[in-house]
Amino acid sequence: RLYKLLYLVFPSILTVAKMGADGMFAVQSAEAFPPLSASVPDESEGCSRFKRHTTCRRTAVACRRGARTGGRQLQQQQRAHGSERPEGEKAEKVSIEQGLKVMAVDMDLATTQESGCRALLEIVQHGPAHQQEVVSMGGIDALVKAMHAHPMQHGVQIAAACALERLCSGNADHVVKLLQVDGVAVLIKAMTAFVDRQSLQEVGCKMLRNIAACSGDCQVKVAALGGIQVTLRSMAAHPSSAAVQELGCRALREMAAYSASNQDDIVACGGIQRVLRAMEVHCKLSSIQVLGCGVLRNLTACNADFQDTVVSRGGVQVVLDAMANHADSADVQRAGCWALFCTCVHNAEAQKIVEAHGAVKATLEAMEQHREEARVQEAGCWVVKELAKMIVTKQSRTTFVTSTQAVLKAMDKHSAIAAVQTAAGGALRSLASHDSSGWVQTACLGRCGRFGRSTTKRILSVIKE
Repeated sequence: RLYKLLYLVFPSILTVAKMGADGMFAVQSAEAFPPLSASVPDESEGCSRFKRHTTCRRTAVACRRGARTGGRQLQQQQRAHGSERPEGEKAEKVSIEQGLKVMAVDMDLATTQESGCRALLEIVQHGPAHQQEVVSMGGIDALVKAMHAHPMQHGVQIAAACALERLCSGNADHVVKLLQVDGVAVLIKAMTAFVDRQSLQEVGCKMLRNIAACSGDCQVKVAALGGIQVTLRSMAAHPSSAAVQELGCRALREMAAYSASNQDDIVACGGIQRVLRAMEVHCKLSSIQVLGCGVLRNLTACNADFQDTVVSRGGVQVVLDAMANHADSADVQRAGCWALFCTCVHNAEAQKIVEAHGAVKATLEAMEQHREEARVQEAGCWVVKELAKMIVTKQSRTTFVTSTQAVLKAMDKHSAIAAVQTAAGGALRSLASHDSSGWVQTACLGRCGRFGRSTTKRILSVIKE
């Protein structure tokens, strides 16, 4: 009876999930796995046991037969009533409910759980309405229970993790439900058990990042459950995978934001070395350079010990190399300037090393090339502010003049953006405080005709402050 019910229920799940607004059906067998472009890893070995199992082969055949029969019957009903959506939605709701009941009854059979997770995955890929329907019927709980019941079955773990990732992406309510049923702990166990499986590590790192970004409480819970350690293990196990490194950096950046305890854990577990290694190995990928600089920024801001660690590990040169290799990328230039600033802010020794590596030149080049980008101008002005003493006393007169002009141009170009005005004002004030010749004030007066009288007065008042 149970197998008969299984054969009848899952075909309808897949059939309705594939139904379009025009009433046509694209039938897909139970063995099919969504492509990587749909944010779901395509890993053939993950479903090899499923294909070899006799019961699952029969289920797949039943799915195809049921899909054809069910599709024709549903289309006939829709044409007879002159409406497609209400009938389809009703049938879908019934099929989801029946499928979840089958998964609950046959919890000990891995093949049933795997096929059920994949059927739910097919459904939730069709948008928020389908996802809400699955969640309201207990889909998150069912997926987590399947992972918990079969921790060493990769097929179950990857299918359930992909479905959970779709359900929780950008939805705080679904994330809360996942935490309530210990879904994060189960996910971390799966990532630990299958650390060599790249696809599962990608999905896991993406989920950890999304959950940590949901709220401060979620960030704390992810870290407490071992999210930092499992992310770093994932990056260590797949150093050549750009996807794992990028998603791992995203997760680390989110977990490090505004959390001193998380920052301590990341550094203690070798997070700085791991991020720098990712930036070096994938130096041609701008996305990894941006994310790596973001992690360094969150770790080093106002923490002298971590700043010294980044400097001693060669992090300043790695950041400058990223800026040089991606000079046309405004995002890389912005992230690089922020990383340089945070690495040396309020740290005289670090400032000397950052300046010696050529950070002033790189910053001025970024500001000149991306004059229209307010965020690049803001970050660049903060670097100039922090290195102002060395710009005035150690750099050439030309560099001093260029730095002052760059800051004034940023104020002029982005006069309506408060963040740029604040950063530029700080840079001018810092430059003027170390300028005994009064050249900064003279330069401001020289641009009076361009700025206007009121703007010039405001700039001069900023310098005096």
